[in-house]
Amino acid sequence: MRNADGIETALYDGAPMAPERRVEHALAWIAGDYPRKWLRLVGLCEEAARSGWPRIRRGDLFVLASQQGMEMSLCREFRMDNNLWSVLSRYLLMFRPALADVIFPRLTPELDEGIDFEAMWHRDVAANTFFRAPTWEAAARQRGRAA
Repeated sequence: MRNADGIETALYDGAPMAPERRVEHALAWIAGDYPRKWLRLVGLCEEAARSGWPRIRRGDLFVLASQQGMEMSLCREFRMDNNLWSVLSRYLLMFRPALADVIFPRLTPELDEGIDFEAMWHRDVAANTFFRAPTWEAAARQRGRAA
């Protein structure tokens, strides 16, 4: 089912993309090969930031992976939809606030209000992960830019 902008609003299983479901979907993507997949994503973004990329967007990840010499099968895992990237970008900022210099999520009230991202991560991925910021907005404030 697509909304007026042509964006898919349901997962492949037909479940509505409620905010909690979007987060669970992203966490399942990470947990599927944790910690390798997560650390590859973090590494891609950190290397891009060090290399001077002014902004990292969803569509840049595949290019970054191929430029960094990843095998094509690994590059393909970084072709993701906006629902996945919108959640992963928030986790990236919580994990590495310095990435707030190059990753700029859009404020999405249904996603940003009322969901405990850290608690869901600890429940679904790894209980001992340390996040340097409690929210992506806090990460952006740490870097001196308003969320």
